[in-house]
Amino acid sequence: MKIERIQGGSCDGIDTHETVYFRHIWRDLPGLFSHGNGLFEEQLKVADPFARDCTLAHPFTNDIDPSTNAKVHLCAREFLSNLQSNYFELVIFDPPFSRSQEEKYEGSKNVYATPGFIPKCMREIHRILRPAGYMLKFGYNSTRHHPSFECKKIWLVNIGGNRNDVVVSLWQKTNTTLEDWD
Repeated sequence: MKIERIQGGSCDGIDTHETVYFRHIWRDLPGLFSHGNGLFEEQLKVADPFARDCTLAHPFTNDIDPSTNAKVHLCAREFLSNLQSNYFELVIFDPPFSRSQEEKYEGSKNVYATPGFIPKCMREIHRILRPAGYMLKFGYNSTRHHPSFECKKIWLVNIGGNRNDVVVSLWQKTNTTLEDWD
């Protein structure tokens, strides 16, 4: 597994997909997928359960906040549970670390503080990913949340000043069953 340290630049008040570091990571991804024809975004089936205004996964975008540009406005876990099994090649998992009082995920403003929320999401992500599909996970850790995911790459994003680094990890679905190949 490769770890790459990159400068994050300012990210105050903007969605992750608009940051310098996200664009850097997104440019890295085509080399990790084996379409062989040079097409990436046009053919890739992507889901984003915390999309806010990011449209990279359109039409499979969700955000609990109805004022965002996401196509669906459900709790992320519920959104994932409604998606087709073994369909997606990539899931962008970039949960909020805190939201406004109105945007609670199963009773909490922080999804990582909600008991059982992350493991339930990971089971759904595993279910909806195709065999050898990927999850691009943003957060403050590189925790392996499901036994069938293997970490392929980590980007350690230095935001600067007294801000925490952001850990972006790319996980591949490795353990599959015969049902996954249907």
